[in-house]
Amino acid sequence: MSETSTRTRLKVLGVLVVFMFSGLTTRLWFLQVLASPKFANLAKDNQVRLVPIEPVRGEILDRRGNVLVGNRATTVVLVDRRELGSQEEDVLYRLAQLLHLQVSDILSKLNSLKYLPYQPVPIAGDVPKETIFYIEEHPRDFPGVSFEVDPVREYPDGSLAAQVLGYVLPISSTQLAEPAFANYQPGDLVGDAGVEAAYEQYLRGHVGYQEIQVNAAGKVLNPDFGTEGAKSGDNVVLSIDQRIQDLAQSSLDLGIQLARHTADRTSGKFLRATGGAVVVMDPNTGQVVAMASYPTYDPSVILDGLSQAEYDRLNAPSSNEPLLNRATQGLYPAGSTFKPFVAAGALAERIAKTDGKYDCPAAYYAPNDASHHAFNNWSPFSLGAISLPTALAISCDTVFYQFGYDYWLKYNHSNGKNEAFQHDLGAMGFGKRTGIDLPGEQSGIIPDYNYEWDLFQRNPGLFNGRFRGWLPGDSINLAIGQGFIQVTPLQLAAAYSAIANGGTLYAPHVGWKIESQDGTVVKTIAPEVMGTFPIPKNEVLFIRNALNGVTLYGTASTAFAGFPLGRIPVAGKTGTADIIPKQPTSWFAAMAPSNAPRYVVIAMVEQGGHGATTAAPIVRRILEGLFGLTTGGLSAGQVAD
Repeated sequence: MSETSTRTRLKVLGVLVVFMFSGLTTRLWFLQVLASPKFANLAKDNQVRLVPIEPVRGEILDRRGNVLVGNRATTVVLVDRRELGSQEEDVLYRLAQLLHLQVSDILSKLNSLKYLPYQPVPIAGDVPKETIFYIEEHPRDFPGVSFEVDPVREYPDGSLAAQVLGYVLPISSTQLAEPAFANYQPGDLVGDAGVEAAYEQYLRGHVGYQEIQVNAAGKVLNPDFGTEGAKSGDNVVLSIDQRIQDLAQSSLDLGIQLARHTADRTSGKFLRATGGAVVVMDPNTGQVVAMASYPTYDPSVILDGLSQAEYDRLNAPSSNEPLLNRATQGLYPAGSTFKPFVAAGALAERIAKTDGKYDCPAAYYAPNDASHHAFNNWSPFSLGAISLPTALAISCDTVFYQFGYDYWLKYNHSNGKNEAFQHDLGAMGFGKRTGIDLPGEQSGIIPDYNYEWDLFQRNPGLFNGRFRGWLPGDSINLAIGQGFIQVTPLQLAAAYSAIANGGTLYAPHVGWKIESQDGTVVKTIAPEVMGTFPIPKNEVLFIRNALNGVTLYGTASTAFAGFPLGRIPVAGKTGTADIIPKQPTSWFAAMAPSNAPRYVVIAMVEQGGHGATTAAPIVRRILEGLFGLTTGGLSAGQVAD
């Protein structure tokens, strides 16, 4: 090999060596300077564990600042399993005896995936101070046992507005899989019903963390390596008024008790009055001032989660479903409370006129009906030609049968394409959710051809095995709020609010404001317009004024005898909805004062008999309380519809 060749090779080798050292130097500089924060964080992640610090949940207040759902302090006993060692069995046995628990229950909590291995585990709440003192005085008997004071939900008024307020439960596995709960961990409490669920994002607050330094084996090196504090949840201020809510609930309860001691005039048996609901609304904003549902319950029983036995008891038929919010989730035929909306639709379609006269016979027979079926009025007497206001005041069924048949004629002449009846009712908010800020609201049912066809497919027996389409009798029954129609009390409250304000349909809401802990308003829930009636304002007000006759000389005149109608005029409507073989559902709707309504009040009692008998006295008592009149017991009304 020549000397020149050797030199050339050495030069190449030298260049390669220099290049390699340059690369190593550059990589070292990158690791030490540019990437050092990244690797420092990775190292920290391998040494630091985060223990969540639960925020204090926000309060739920009424419109005047009264606490409806708050937090109280509870003393909780915790166990740090790492400190038990070989004494675990003995310590847990002594602790179970002291706290009146089963050892298996304590072990179940200690083994729960909710808690980290280096985190003390709460095993009992509301522990008496005497028990805490005993544990502190005997540290050798209870190594690894400590206590802390935690907040827990409190319901100062027991069952007041229970279905509206809701409750919290440990988050379910199904919820954990949802994007909305991405920041939740197993065992976290979450609003599961009512306002607690609807306003969860505000009430919960933000979780904090305590940093614990551990080594590679998981041994705690520093239990207080750092802390990021939790942020308490915001308070939710409701449109509910605590006083009016109590008035509504007590009136509903009294009305149901009265009904159970009142005989049904048809069967002679006492009314069963299995449940009911009341809604009080501001018709000019959609704010719900009170919402009551009977039977009710005390949310405190759900604080630690429902046992299977408690769940079965609350849902047993004998308990009549106290967890159900009948105002938003109960579905019922509307009966004659539906007639003002049928009248509004009839005016819109020019089936009726404000100055028209209509025959009110004892029975109605549909033209060209070969069966000659009699659709009877509630009264056995023919009253001759009457005005539309009178038809509403005395609740003449046969006038509205004619309106229903005229609607059917429009449908029939269009070969089934003109469903004006259903369209008009939908425009007034029926057959759809009202949009209230509470979960689980039902949309109700406005039956049409497609609904009945689907029903026939599922249950041909309802139609005697033969589907004949949408018949005159379907429209006739719908015109008096009977048949397959289903409404919620809240839907009626929203629709009557539109009559009260001249035709604007507002979304009802129980939320009013969101406030931070220092009182700063974070958000205000503004009125939301959902639609307008299909008739001009003057015709809406015509219907509102016509309903004054119900309490003055019509079906609720006895129930309102002695009420100062001259000073506080009340426009209203009774309803008696048949649900064979059950006893009728009792309804009453009111707007007061009717010349400039401030309140709409709806009362419904399942199997409560006639509207004037049970529901109207309930509403009267509520109106007496709203306007500062003397309230007392109830007496059943006498006039039926």
